[in-house]
Amino acid sequence: MAKGSAFEREICKLLSKWWTSDERDDVFWRSSQSGGRATQRAKKGQRTYGSYGDIAAVDPIGEPLLRYFTIELKRGRSHGCLGDLLDVKGDNKTHPFVAALRQARRSARQAKSRTWMLICRRDRRVSIVYLSWKYANQIMPVFPPPSGLFCLIIGGKLAAIVGIPLETFLAEVEPRKIIDAQG
Repeated sequence: MAKGSAFEREICKLLSKWWTSDERDDVFWRSSQSGGRATQRAKKGQRTYGSYGDIAAVDPIGEPLLRYFTIELKRGRSHGCLGDLLDVKGDNKTHPFVAALRQARRSARQAKSRTWMLICRRDRRVSIVYLSWKYANQIMPVFPPPSGLFCLIIGGKLAAIVGIPLETFLAEVEPRKIIDAQG
């Protein structure tokens, strides 16, 4: 738990600096109960402003990012990784990485954001951003190496997912592209 909380704080500061061109580190912070409050209220048909996913905008200048992406964070081994889906025996619908994807998609639907973003870091590895190819392509028409496009069948449906190291994503995507993509 402590490892995940430290990871969430680190990512919030990193995203804040990226969003503000290194001017501030306090635009984004951990959402209430890592989105749990919004999830519980959604079960009752209630909406919870700004509390979906693991990251919330604590300054209104960060809201465009969260209108585009609802962001879920996973740290450690428990969520697996996308590559694990290729060598899993049996049906992959119960795989931990698929569960993480479903959580990200569900949070994005509940938040009514355009799409989802899943940021994962396994132990002793770099953080990887996973995005829906359809929406990633709108803000990043060329995916620089190292990055990968994964086409998977999950639960009988085709899923096209881009995976790219977080540092590469932040270097290649200007916040203005995300704002402009929202029309």
